Amino acid sequence: MPVDQLITIFSQHTVYLQRVGASLGNDVIPYLEKIETETNAVFAKYRGKGLTPLRAKKIQDEINEITRSNLQAYIKDLRKSNRAVGENEAEFATKTLNGIVKNDDFNSVTPSAAQVNALAVATPLKLSENSFVTYNNMMSQYWQKWTRETDAIVQQGFVEGGTIQEIQKRVMDSFQLEGKNSKTVLSRARRSARQVAITGTNHYANQARIAFVDQNDEVLDGYRFLAVLDSRTSQQCRSLDQTVIPADSPKLSRLTPPLHPNCRSALVYEVKDEYSTTDKDTDRASNFEVDGKSDPKPVSSTRTYYENMKKLSAADQDVILGPTLGKAFRKLNDPEAFAKLTIDSLGNPLTITEMKERDNQLSRILNNG
Repeated sequence: MPVDQLITIFSQHTVYLQRVGASLGNDVIPYLEKIETETNAVFAKYRGKGLTPLRAKKIQDEINEITRSNLQAYIKDLRKSNRAVGENEAEFATKTLNGIVKNDDFNSVTPSAAQVNALAVATPLKLSENSFVTYNNMMSQYWQKWTRETDAIVQQGFVEGGTIQEIQKRVMDSFQLEGKNSKTVLSRARRSARQVAITGTNHYANQARIAFVDQNDEVLDGYRFLAVLDSRTSQQCRSLDQTVIPADSPKLSRLTPPLHPNCRSALVYEVKDEYSTTDKDTDRASNFEVDGKSDPKPVSSTRTYYENMKKLSAADQDVILGPTLGKAFRKLNDPEAFAKLTIDSLGNPLTITEMKERDNQLSRILNNG
């Protein structure tokens, strides 16, 4: 079944989704600026007054409330935006499939926004091989974590003592959003928001695709895993690129992106053989690092991540894989076998014996030139 068109369309669409996720992460900035401004105002209100334990507690409580309310407001907006992403994704799938499937009787069914939202909220996100979190917990953990961190900084300011003016300076130096010190609490909260936003956006988009297959299983029988073709893609995602996953596979939940924080991979649809799509030569975007510089260009939609990477120089392959795995990749000279060797493409856990065998395989490749 030709899937070139779907791969091309959804590869480009995934790039747009990444930009949306990044934009939603930047939406936290006004809230962080308010925290900085309003915290400064709290201290200014008490400057010149004696510092008593009761007054210190009052200042801490006021700043804690400022932080909590602003971060909760951001998360509320982010959740609303993620729901809109899911709704749009379902509509986009309908429009795409109706446009490329050549069958007069075919008319895909769009899952409702409520159906997509229910699935996204109920389905855990994968943070690592054996670590999962619900969408709701990921969202609440964000505002709770950074409220605690800001509160700890304020408390430390009072523990170190001094006048309110001196404490204000220490706290505000640790709070500042902009400036040379990227380790300040609000700078770190900003980066964390970007990760949460990108991860949540990708989660809603891929859950919408699963909901779409559920509604259109007479035409669609599964998914194809698409990794982003660039030098930043994780080993797990690049090894799964172009993997076909049946809709009824028990491994589906473990192979549905996001597979880790900031994951950019996506699922695209597998159309049943009895249906056909328009037959056009198509490409997908790639952006590998070549000689230390970005090299964006179109590549074949049907080649896997490692097949495309094979065209790079040994030095550029080593940038992605590291020198040891890069050497193994070139010696094996088989992108498909390398993908299977370096990651379990079906998501099965490994026994110790199986792990040793894989280690031995890599060792044999590296030691036999």
